[in-house]
Amino acid sequence: MEREKWLSELIHFIVEANGKTWAAEGAEVTPERKGYKELEYERGLWRLRDSYTGYFRAPGMTTIYFKGNPAWTMAYGGTGQLEGYEGIVKPTFSFLKNALMKVTPSMPFRGPEKYAEQDWKYSFKLIKGDVTDFLGEEAIFKGDNKVFTQTIFGGL
Repeated sequence: MEREKWLSELIHFIVEANGKTWAAEGAEVTPERKGYKELEYERGLWRLRDSYTGYFRAPGMTTIYFKGNPAWTMAYGGTGQLEGYEGIVKPTFSFLKNALMKVTPSMPFRGPEKYAEQDWKYSFKLIKGDVTDFLGEEAIFKGDNKVFTQTIFGGL
């Protein structure tokens, strides 16, 4: 399969699978790593496995498999819920799920570049790269206060 066609299929699968797993309240599967929660989605030759641990700070990794082999990964973690805002972690993560459901093929990493509802705002900044090798940062604001942030990196 030619590279550009394969990358296009990968990107569309990432978007599709994102709408079927954590952000969509997908069912957890038996974790491969002790102490982690994991979700999985499969279609044809493609499979996504999302693995994360923790709550206030929930570092994790998403792996896309093609024909049973790891083909793409994305790791996310870092600060998570900022100190002093632990009391709003549930609505923060609920809003994060809404934002992640808005992922698009033009920005197939976490959520869209910008998303807002009521007094919540989400942003994803691609610092460098593309789907083959990238570094980005996401943040959530409640009003004017930053309440959550993570670093995202990955690639083929």
